[in-house]
Amino acid sequence: MDWIQVPTLRLLVALEGSPSVGTAARNAGIAQPNASRAIALLERRTGLRVIERSPRGSFLTPDGRLLASWAQEVLDSLERFALGAQALAGSGNDKIAVGASQTIAEYMAPLWISRLKRSHPNVTVMLHMHNSEQVLEGVTDGHFDIGFIESPHVPGHLHQTVIRDDTLEVVVAPDHQWAGLADRCEAISLEQLAGTPLVTRESGSGTRALVDEVLSSQRRAQPVTELNSTSAIIRAVREKVGPAVLSGLVVEEEISSGHLVPVPVRGSPFVRSLRAVWAGPTHPVGSAAHLLEAAFRPKDPARA
Repeated sequence: MDWIQVPTLRLLVALEGSPSVGTAARNAGIAQPNASRAIALLERRTGLRVIERSPRGSFLTPDGRLLASWAQEVLDSLERFALGAQALAGSGNDKIAVGASQTIAEYMAPLWISRLKRSHPNVTVMLHMHNSEQVLEGVTDGHFDIGFIESPHVPGHLHQTVIRDDTLEVVVAPDHQWAGLADRCEAISLEQLAGTPLVTRESGSGTRALVDEVLSSQRRAQPVTELNSTSAIIRAVREKVGPAVLSGLVVEEEISSGHLVPVPVRGSPFVRSLRAVWAGPTHPVGSAAHLLEAAFRPKDPARA
């Protein structure tokens, strides 16, 4: 394996989309004669033809393109190794700024932070609760090392990974006209839901974004009220202000206690992905990586 050199891997990646070996060599920071020798050595060692030479230039063969994709994975891993090692060297008393949407900040992040503190007790987590749009802005601006959002759309300049799925529930007060539908094996339609004034989150909320997306083809009634607090929405629904669409994580206890009643919707369309987002390297590093690992960890035995 000693014949595999990082400059050769960079050259392979640079060859993807380059019109010639010379252009790829310049982009990879390698002298052209050295680039040609590196390609020749690679072809001898692998027994594969890596590039196709023609009057129009030199292009990667199908085998070469596959090798280039693997080379990119290796370079990404090396970048993660280098940046992670640097971060660990200074993480004895590290601080991490985390942005999280309301549902995640209130119902999931405390467990993740507890797990992180058990494995890395000297890390201080500064958790900032905002709506999903504000979290995305904070990650983009560098105010947050990592963010956790409910929004279905992530800007292309940010990296993302799905933590888990979350089903939203339509909920009403126990004496609402929709409260008995489940007992009668009935359900409301999207048209009925869209035509009903709802208690909703403010614009920019991930929950609001998903509801707007699912009901985008329907004629919508104006919200009866817009609130920027999940707990305020729950109180409003309990006080019979109107129905609401909320995360199943948020209303689980309210439904179990009988304070709210779930309403079946035909097609069950309200499923979203809760995501982690970050800027910079392909993979998060340092304490951000440790927090993400804590978020992915299976349930603790005591909580299972």
